[in-house]
Amino acid sequence: VGVTLRKSIDLGERRRRFVSAVTHELRTPLTTFQMYSEMLADGVVPTQRQRGEYLQTLKEESKRLSTMVANVLAHARLEESRGPRPAESMTLQALLSRLKPSHERRVESTPMPLEVRNDGPAEAPLVVDTEAIGQILGNLVDNAAKYANGTSPSTIHLAAKASSGSLVMTVRDHGPGIAREQAAAIFAPFARGGRDPSDPVPGVGLGLALARGLARDLGGELTLENPADGGARFRLELPAIP
Repeated sequence: VGVTLRKSIDLGERRRRFVSAVTHELRTPLTTFQMYSEMLADGVVPTQRQRGEYLQTLKEESKRLSTMVANVLAHARLEESRGPRPAESMTLQALLSRLKPSHERRVESTPMPLEVRNDGPAEAPLVVDTEAIGQILGNLVDNAAKYANGTSPSTIHLAAKASSGSLVMTVRDHGPGIAREQAAAIFAPFARGGRDPSDPVPGVGLGLALARGLARDLGGELTLENPADGGARFRLELPAIP
C-alpha cells in the first residue's frame, strides 16, 4: 500500500510539473501568433521589412512549438514502451549524411555553425535506428544553440566514430557548461536542471530526459562530460553491430 501510494503521489507530481511547464511554454508563442497574425491580416504593419520580420518570428515560433509537441509525444511513447524499434543497415558516413541536413537547419537562424566530423572508419557497417538517433542529437544540438549562444568560439561540434560494435557520437559546445551539482538534475523530466521558471531561455525541460530515455531504449547510454577547456559535451554510445 505504501509503495502504491508513493507511486501515485509521484505520478501526480509529475503531471503537475508537466502541466505547469507546458502551459508556461505555450503562453508566449500563442500570444505572439495571435497578435502578429491579427496585425498582418488587418494590414496594420506598414512596411515590407516589418512584415518580413513578423513572418520570420512566426516561422521560428512555429518550429519551436513543433519541436516541443514532438518531444512530448515521443516521451509519451517512450513511457508506454511500444515494442522494438526499426533498424536500418548503413555505413557511418551514410548515417552522418542522412542526419547532417536536418541538424544544420536547426541552427540556421543562429550565428552558431554546426561542424560535423566523421572520426571513422567511414565505411564501418552499422545497424541503427536513424529516427531515434536523429531525435537524440536534435535535442542536444537545440540545447547547445540555446544555452551557448553568444559565446566564443561559437561552433557546435558533432562527431561520430564506430569501433568494436559500438557507435559513439558527441555533441560539444563552448558555452558556460553545466555545474557538477546539476549533472543529474538536467536529465530529470521537466526540471530544466534547476533553472528558474522565469528563465528567458525557452524550454519545457524534456529534451535531455527524452534523449537519455531513447538512448537507453536503444540499449545505450547518454552521459555528460565537462571538457577541461569549458563548455559541455554530451556522449551518446549505442550498440551498432551488423
